[in-house]
Amino acid sequence: MPEEAYAFRWTGEFADARLEAAYIRASWDEIRSRLNAVLVAVYVFAAWAVFDFMALGFGWEFAALLAGRLGALAAITVALRIFKTADSQRSFMLSAFVTQLCVVIVAPVSLYLGEVNFAAALLSIVVILFAFYIGVPTRLAPNLVLASALCLGFVAIAPALTEIDTFTMMQICLLFAVVNAIGVEMVRAANRLRRNGFITLMHQQELYERLKKEAEGREEAEANVRNTEESFQSLFHAAPTPIALVDPATFNVMQANMAALHLFGLKEEDRATTDVRSFFDAQDLPSRIETLLASSRAGTPVEFRMKRMDGNVIHVIVSAATAHFQGRRALLIGLQDVTARRKEAEALRDARDQATAASRSKSEFLANMSHELRTPLNAIIGFSEALERELFGPIGSPRYREYAEDIHDSGVHLLSLINDILDLSKIEAGHFKLHEDEADLNHIVGAATRIVRHRAQQANIAIELSLPEPSVTLVADERALKQVLINLVSNAVKFSPDGSLVRIDAQIRPDALRISVADEGTGIAEADIPLALTPFTQLDGSLSRAHEGTGLGLPLAKHLTELHEGSLTIESTLGKGTTVHVDLPLSRIVGHTAPGERAAM
Repeated sequence: MPEEAYAFRWTGEFADARLEAAYIRASWDEIRSRLNAVLVAVYVFAAWAVFDFMALGFGWEFAALLAGRLGALAAITVALRIFKTADSQRSFMLSAFVTQLCVVIVAPVSLYLGEVNFAAALLSIVVILFAFYIGVPTRLAPNLVLASALCLGFVAIAPALTEIDTFTMMQICLLFAVVNAIGVEMVRAANRLRRNGFITLMHQQELYERLKKEAEGREEAEANVRNTEESFQSLFHAAPTPIALVDPATFNVMQANMAALHLFGLKEEDRATTDVRSFFDAQDLPSRIETLLASSRAGTPVEFRMKRMDGNVIHVIVSAATAHFQGRRALLIGLQDVTARRKEAEALRDARDQATAASRSKSEFLANMSHELRTPLNAIIGFSEALERELFGPIGSPRYREYAEDIHDSGVHLLSLINDILDLSKIEAGHFKLHEDEADLNHIVGAATRIVRHRAQQANIAIELSLPEPSVTLVADERALKQVLINLVSNAVKFSPDGSLVRIDAQIRPDALRISVADEGTGIAEADIPLALTPFTQLDGSLSRAHEGTGLGLPLAKHLTELHEGSLTIESTLGKGTTVHVDLPLSRIVGHTAPGERAAM
């Protein structure tokens, strides 16, 4: 940084307090030597007490003046003998200031009481002023204050020393102003000069340190280069990865390790005359390797189709970096044979495509078969219901009514299963469409609860509802959302012990509308929760073996929730129960405004 870039105060000191403190610390010996030079003048000032005694005799005036002179001597002695380090600079400067203050007070009073000749008194004041500015190393602002006080003190006693008119007094004041101005400019110039020298010295020191570090870094780099050159050959040939050095001008192999020679089936004696471009397959050859080398895309791996010496095709990932070998520019090429990995990836891709096709065929088959099964099932249910209710007259034996009721219940159960399979197949095939409209949440929950309430009453299970008031209106597929709740509540009732409680809770959270169904059943192990969400999967709990079910309820509920842009999560603890949460986005609530939108409005 140039010297002009540093800011200075009007006193010539640095404006930066840290830089000024660094300067004082660096020039501390010079500051002490300046004050030490003033010590001789303070000795003379203290010895002047002899003249005070001759003029005043031994009295209180003499004692006061003697105390002031000794005080100045004591203060400067303390500064030089006790406060020797830069860490005590504040105390050092304060002691110097006390010395000056004693001189400012004692000098005018001594001249006044001793009735000293006016010319000698004036000369002594001027000498003291220059001693302040030139010798004492206190800062300029305190120096100027003390010097001004000394001048005012002399102006105050001047009429007592001699008869003096107003014009002469003005001349004396002007003289003092000139002396102080000269002193201030001398101190400012000296301060600026000393600090500019400090800046120059500091820059030279920084330059020296930088040059020293650069020299040390260069020596270390040269040593590293020597070590690298010594170990390069052994590392190059011992590397298990195929590596080769290629001349970028001729594309001849300058050097190759055993792994590279083995990869391409190349002999060591044929290496120097081998053009690496001959290894590239004719379909991949057009300027790909030239582009890689010319644009210096060092370290960017590219996959190439290449040929071995025996003609076999291999797939290789090539990475390149520029280097110097034996004083010549070279290209360091790293090779990785990915032929086996590529074949595995192709096999996995084919297997994935086959699995996707099989899954699609399965879903389409189930969808078609479900349609074919629903038609006769509807007839079975309808006719069995007609027989059960004896719509066309009595059927005789009551056992026929029982048989008709069993046929009807089995048909309804089978139709429910077929509907679940059909819905799941549509979802997996991407054919399920939501028919969205505004629907009342409390109505949907109430309708789903009524469907399973009869089964709950048979098991002496209470269903408790906690719904928002007033009710929330949603934009959703009412049938699909009702199916979600029917599946969840049916599961809760089915796997709950007699006399327990099933709770259905709905609340608007900051991030979603949450509908929760909680039971007090045996619960699900955390590791089994993903299995519970897998179609046609039955957990090995005792309750699951004792109750009917196909394992479609939770997976279908999850898919239907996700079609509504929501999520279904399960929280469960073995022996305490299970809670299933259905979270729907707040955007589906009619008239709801997000907090961020309310703030913007």
